[in-house]
Amino acid sequence: MKSDIQTEAAKFQRGSLFADKRTRSPWLLVSVRSRQEAGRAIEGGAEILDVKEPFRGSLGMASLAAITDISSLDPVISKKIPFSVALGEVIDWSDEATVPSLPAGITFAKLGLSQCAFEQDWSADWMRVREAFARRSASDLNWVAVAYADSGEAASPAISDVIEAAVKTNCAGFLIDTWKKDGRTLLDHISIDELTKIAIQCHTSGLFLALAGRLNETQLQELTGSDVAADVIAIRSAGCRGHDRTAEIETQSVAAFKKSLRQRFLSAEIA
Repeated sequence: MKSDIQTEAAKFQRGSLFADKRTRSPWLLVSVRSRQEAGRAIEGGAEILDVKEPFRGSLGMASLAAITDISSLDPVISKKIPFSVALGEVIDWSDEATVPSLPAGITFAKLGLSQCAFEQDWSADWMRVREAFARRSASDLNWVAVAYADSGEAASPAISDVIEAAVKTNCAGFLIDTWKKDGRTLLDHISIDELTKIAIQCHTSGLFLALAGRLNETQLQELTGSDVAADVIAIRSAGCRGHDRTAEIETQSVAAFKKSLRQRFLSAEIA
């Protein structure tokens, strides 16, 4: 029998939680790097915990000790909060012998595809690393494919190609993020019209759509006033002290962002 958290992940993959944009506002994912930050994120209203190390890039993998520590939190163990991990870039794992064993409790896993655009068969390399992690994981991993909106700078595959590969390899969801963390936001790289088309493509294919990339109040206003049916809004900088992604997560910053997200969503629904 599937555990509750596996069942929840299956719902994400089937899209049943997100079948109607107006049933609820997007889920709030907060990226954290320690047990202390995770506690603050939960207190502030995070609905999905994501573990990564911001000093290591967009999808920098946190230490195994940090991942294990956060996986032992009561809301994670009790399956109240889905637990996601960033596992770095595919190019970080050219030697499969270095792939670590992951603890139980992980719902979603992500690998970046920077520097893979010119590989003859990047999707095969992606699957090779995914399978290596799956063999060493104490939980069944539900994969979230990641495309970078600044794909030219990241030398990563095109968004449309990543979506196609995500569908072919049974991913649960699809995340669009920014690779270069230089103060630019997601919407500096991609238009609302493009995001609307991507959302339709994802949902038609059974993928949930997550958006990240220094999202703040301005981006929320544009997104909630559009037809972009995002299922998950992912933040790091907006939840940190001074909106600095390398600073500490603050409860009040997470709570303020969640309040704004809810208010923006309700206003859009009423309109």
